[in-house]
Amino acid sequence: MSRVSDAAAESGGSQPDELLCEQYRCIVNRIKSDIRFFFNSLEEFVNLSPELSNSGDWESFKKACERDIKEVADAAGKQDAVLSIEPVVSLLNCRDQIMICLIDGILYQKAVLDSDLQRQREGGASGRMVEMHQLVQALSQKSDRLPDLYPLSSLPYGSLPSAMEPGPFTYDKKQSDSGSWETTVFPVRLLGLFSELTLLDTDLRWMKFGSKVTIQDKHKPQGKVVGTGEIRTEISKLFDKCARLENELQTSKAQRHTPWDQRIEQLNAKISEKEIEAKKQVNRMHKLEGEVMGLKTELANVQRELQELNDKNQKMMAENLPRIEEIDILLQSTWEANDRLTADAEMLSSMFKLQADDHKAIVKARDTVSAELTKVQRLLKGERLKKSFKEDELQKKETLYQRTVVARKEIHDSYTNQKETIQEVQERLKQQEQQWGELVEVAEARTSSISQLKEDLAQANQDIDLLEQQKKAYSREFKSATGRPCSMLLEQFKVEPGKPATKGGAK
Repeated sequence: MSRVSDAAAESGGSQPDELLCEQYRCIVNRIKSDIRFFFNSLEEFVNLSPELSNSGDWESFKKACERDIKEVADAAGKQDAVLSIEPVVSLLNCRDQIMICLIDGILYQKAVLDSDLQRQREGGASGRMVEMHQLVQALSQKSDRLPDLYPLSSLPYGSLPSAMEPGPFTYDKKQSDSGSWETTVFPVRLLGLFSELTLLDTDLRWMKFGSKVTIQDKHKPQGKVVGTGEIRTEISKLFDKCARLENELQTSKAQRHTPWDQRIEQLNAKISEKEIEAKKQVNRMHKLEGEVMGLKTELANVQRELQELNDKNQKMMAENLPRIEEIDILLQSTWEANDRLTADAEMLSSMFKLQADDHKAIVKARDTVSAELTKVQRLLKGERLKKSFKEDELQKKETLYQRTVVARKEIHDSYTNQKETIQEVQERLKQQEQQWGELVEVAEARTSSISQLKEDLAQANQDIDLLEQQKKAYSREFKSATGRPCSMLLEQFKVEPGKPATKGGAK
């Protein structure tokens, strides 16, 4: 650990100069302020892992970070402390780690955007961006929904940055002796972030204006064709040219009323400006040549991506169009079956109603017979009493006895006939109850069949809605990719009447 003592030696005392101490504390406080600001912004780009969430929320971690940096900077804040670079190194390491977390969070959101747009990464992508895409693919395979923010568990150290951990500013004797100083992680991540922002700007311009734009040119009647990346360059050229012509116009107006010496000085100044502008234009030409090479490479990449999208779109249309036709046929047959089942259900309902009416009539007839039977039983009882009375009066009333015997025989015959009628009615009632049970079983079977068909119909409707959404998404993608309406694509797959559909769609 090195210490700042030269300033103290020059001041002639054992303690550092007061001004030097103030500057040292200012540097430490500045770094602490940066760490505090960046750490408070972490929750907008990074999600806490389940282990860290169990330990506490963001407020507790903010307090822990404040406690750590305060502990590290306590020695630097004392008036009589010996100036040491160890607190500065710890704070710089902590600030770099927090910045790396923030950049990783932004790169993760860019990777999620590329995944949502189904944009394939090229071989020239930065290593960290490739890792982010691999992480997004792994998370999408584990769950249907990607996290909105970068998961903290995916960090190399798996926890929040701390001021107590070593970093790129920590002294390494082996590296110092070898003299080989490798680039640290933070500049590499920052450069990767700038590259992704440049690619995002190019993609947005391409989506807004297309691949090429035609502008007016006096040398070409049809106009000059430039790429979307060159539009800002052309606008800058036109603005500089307009400003230069306006300046020349004002200068020309002023020169009409000035002496020749003053005009010569203005011309000399103008010549100097022209020389400076010529140098700028040469540098600009070299820069534009480099940009042209980059744009050509990017154009080749975009064309290759467009070709892949077209192939993928054709393949998906060839796979899904026969399935859509099959689903339409199945839907038609389902609707027909539903209509038949509805008619059968109505007929069955009318049959049930008729059966219920018959059952009510049978119950009413049974009640009538029961009432008549009760009446006959009462009559029988009375006749039996009469019989006993007539037997007592047998000796006295021979004629009445004969009549009583005849009446008894008639009553007995009537009773026998009524008993047979009751038995027949009971047998008919049993048959009606058996038929009723069979009809109930048939109705329950029909009801379960109707419920199953309704569930199949609902599932078919859901599949149809899903396929319609997919068709709309493919149509929008086709239109955004080719610039043509989706009806031209659908016309290729229509089947003329009397001709069989060709497999794979129209070519």
